[in-house]
Amino acid sequence: MDKLFRVIEWFSDHISGALMAWSIFVLMLLVLVEVFTRYIMNQPLSMADEYGGYMLAAMTMIGLAYTWKEKGHIYVDVVVNRLPDSLRMKFRLVTLILAMILSVLLVVASCELVSQSFLFGARSGSWLRTPLAWPQMTLILGSAMLVAQLFVDIVRLVRSLTAAGGGR
Repeated sequence: MDKLFRVIEWFSDHISGALMAWSIFVLMLLVLVEVFTRYIMNQPLSMADEYGGYMLAAMTMIGLAYTWKEKGHIYVDVVVNRLPDSLRMKFRLVTLILAMILSVLLVVASCELVSQSFLFGARSGSWLRTPLAWPQMTLILGSAMLVAQLFVDIVRLVRSLTAAGGGR
């Protein structure tokens, strides 16, 4: 099980973290080229807006797992911090399970969206006519990686609850 956890965390670190960080750099270059071609050469790079939007959505979704792993998501813990440790851990388990359920629903909904896009041949409205299923797949990848990272956290918390005798 620990080997599986290391694989999941490797994906979170390298795909959800490092690759998305490099994607920000690529997006910055794309915008820089767009500004150069639009204002210097007076020939706008018309694909930059569309593909920049796809990249931004991909970075947001795929970056969810790394952000979760690094505890970067916003949360409010004013009430939770006042609870005893054993109750706080149980409350954390409940919230992790709820997050996992919502994330699984997001995976299912994303799969339905992509399958419908393939089925109906959905394309972007721009002159590029990009098949929308391909950029939409980042929704599936990102939410599935988040589910995997949540799974790791749930199992680790259950182990610590069991070890502390709080699982009774």
